[in-house]
Amino acid sequence: MLIYKIFNLWEDYKMVRLGVSVYPEQEKIKEIDAYLKLASKYGFSKVFTSLFSVEGTKEEIVNYFKSFSEIAHKYGMEVSGDSNGQFFKQMGATETDLSVFKEMGIDTIRMDFAFNDERDAILINNKDGIHIEMSTSFVDVIEKAIDNGTNIENLSTCHNFYPQRYTAPSIEKINDLNNYWQSKNIKVGIFISSQVEGTHGPWPVSDGLPTIENHRNLPIDLQLRHCLVMNNIDEILIGNAFASEEEFKAIDSVLKEVFINVPVNDSFGILKNFIPNGEIKRVPFNINLEEGISDLEKEILFDFKTHNDLGDCLNYMLRSRFTRVIYKGKSIPERKCDKTHYTRGDVVIVNNNLAHYLGEVQIVLKDIEVDGQRNLLGRIPEEEIMLLDSMKGTEVFGFIKKTK
Repeated sequence: MLIYKIFNLWEDYKMVRLGVSVYPEQEKIKEIDAYLKLASKYGFSKVFTSLFSVEGTKEEIVNYFKSFSEIAHKYGMEVSGDSNGQFFKQMGATETDLSVFKEMGIDTIRMDFAFNDERDAILINNKDGIHIEMSTSFVDVIEKAIDNGTNIENLSTCHNFYPQRYTAPSIEKINDLNNYWQSKNIKVGIFISSQVEGTHGPWPVSDGLPTIENHRNLPIDLQLRHCLVMNNIDEILIGNAFASEEEFKAIDSVLKEVFINVPVNDSFGILKNFIPNGEIKRVPFNINLEEGISDLEKEILFDFKTHNDLGDCLNYMLRSRFTRVIYKGKSIPERKCDKTHYTRGDVVIVNNNLAHYLGEVQIVLKDIEVDGQRNLLGRIPEEEIMLLDSMKGTEVFGFIKKTK
């Protein structure tokens, strides 16, 4: 049955892993300690850093990262270190001997450049228990490593970040890469960007550190929501430092809106097992409400947590159809609208003039004529309409009720 097939998509979801980035060449160890403590408080469990940015002798570098890793591990965070062949040579490491990384407490080595030969498979299959991460763009390198017998359980990929404005890839390019690696059962990480003024990366540039160019100026919680609706990302890391506690709180709020637990509602009668319930992942939208909407319209919009389209008529709108059954027999009088057409991002509800469908909530995707059968509830903010572009039609969605 179509309904069960759709809802099963949400039974096996997994929470994404969250991470932050720090840059030792620009930050004091006390600042790093305080930042990791703050990040871990909000559920972040990974820290990305650059191994080759710390200057000194081999012994000095080893000692520094031993202290660094002790701090990260104290807060339950995994350490991912950016490395390359030159750093391997400097530290006396080889693809068969990663003992120096183990001594430093490094959990994951992110290869800034690969060997591009059989050594990559040997590195991935290392006996030191160190996870290997490569750039998502290393398609040929990873395919060759797989052909050479690599253990993909010890391999993941991560996109780059782009400090220079206008240089980051498009959503479409990133989405294609994500889908490719997902088809290979290889995890994907991505960077989003803090909007705190003066945040930095490894270079003296303060224009953010996103993976996707469209994200560069967006609030961090919206970047996160967009990554989650793409549904092909396993790790999301803040690329620049330091994000503020307000941003961590915003991320925490998003996760509480996206991953929700919905108990079975016996009052729904025979529908109770068909309406999404249990651990649910959904797409939450902010909405700018229209003036004059009724209490019943607000109840249907906000209190029904699991709006969803069945995916069979994704054309002019996303339709939340169960609300018309739940609220059957209620009255939603027509409210006049000054617009001639509803446009992409408008949220409407069917009124008394189309009684059979009364109470159905719809998000408009293409222009439709205002014909008196729908009331305008409000509009999704312009910067959030991009979320609609990544929806496939079967996602559960909801609306965020603003508190005063």
